Amino acid sequence: MKAIVVESPRKAAVREIDPAPLSAGKIRIRIEYCLICTWEKRIFSGETGSLPFVPGHEASGIVSDIHPDTVTSFRIGDRVVFKTLDHCGHCSRCYSGETSLCTGKKASRSYGGIPGSGGMAQLIDMDPTRVFKIAEDLPLEIAAFTEPLACCYHSVMRADILPGDFVGISGGGIMGQLHALLAMSRGAKTLLLEPDPAKAAHARAIGVHAVADPLSQDAEKIVADFTGGEGLDAYFITTPQPAIAEDCLRIVRPSGKVVFYGSFHPNRAIGLDPNKIHYSQVDITGSFSADAVDFYRAARLLSSRIIDVSSFVTGLFPLDRAQDAFQASLDPASYRIGIKLHG
Repeated sequence: MKAIVVESPRKAAVREIDPAPLSAGKIRIRIEYCLICTWEKRIFSGETGSLPFVPGHEASGIVSDIHPDTVTSFRIGDRVVFKTLDHCGHCSRCYSGETSLCTGKKASRSYGGIPGSGGMAQLIDMDPTRVFKIAEDLPLEIAAFTEPLACCYHSVMRADILPGDFVGISGGGIMGQLHALLAMSRGAKTLLLEPDPAKAAHARAIGVHAVADPLSQDAEKIVADFTGGEGLDAYFITTPQPAIAEDCLRIVRPSGKVVFYGSFHPNRAIGLDPNKIHYSQVDITGSFSADAVDFYRAARLLSSRIIDVSSFVTGLFPLDRAQDAFQASLDPASYRIGIKLHG
């Protein structure tokens, strides 16, 4: 098979690799599409991780083989998405359903001796419990969005959004806009805080109720106008600046919820008024990755067309243009660049 290897900073190459024999308990998936997310961009740029590395985790494909000793209801030819970032399955967090917080020993993958998450290899072997079937008519390049949508679903569910709630989101990148789509699907009136005109226009085009520039107008006034002075019921921070997290209490109503989504770069300690939290009963929490149930729900949301992510496909590249795909993904105006692993 072929696999994309980030060999050194800003250099991606396609290598021929012999796949390992399929082992008992596994099913083999022929990967059709993989998207380039922020994590892969940092790997490509040399900002994180060690190289060489076979990246990729936002992927989709078709079941191509099943070991005869694997107990599963999947069949060869099933169209699927899968959770490449492993969890052990038997630590206290996994047993509690919080697989994203796994504390146990996790399996590792390698491709011809090269470590990787593996979404950018043509074949991947998975435990059936990490594989999710999708609708027959869902395009596989759209199905590859299951992982980022699952991460945002995980975040949105932590805020207990109710119909009629006022929801604010800081950041109009793809994850911020996916939060907005999910919040609206739960009946919330949604505000996106984003200074970039192109991202703001895209958010309006997909139906976000209100979009405002927090650099040209004070966020507290924007929120007061949006909520009639009540404050936000839920506020999701999808931007990496700690200063935005530090300022969150000004715009959330008493007993409202704040979710720190994603990591902060560069990270630093922030100051929060403990009495403000005490007297207002504001809940501040984080959201990290996605649990298995989030993948299941995200796959259903995409398969049923409840959430439409087609406008987030900035470009698709064939496997032999992996270098070009990674270069294109570094454009701040892009949402998701996809790579077609076959054909």
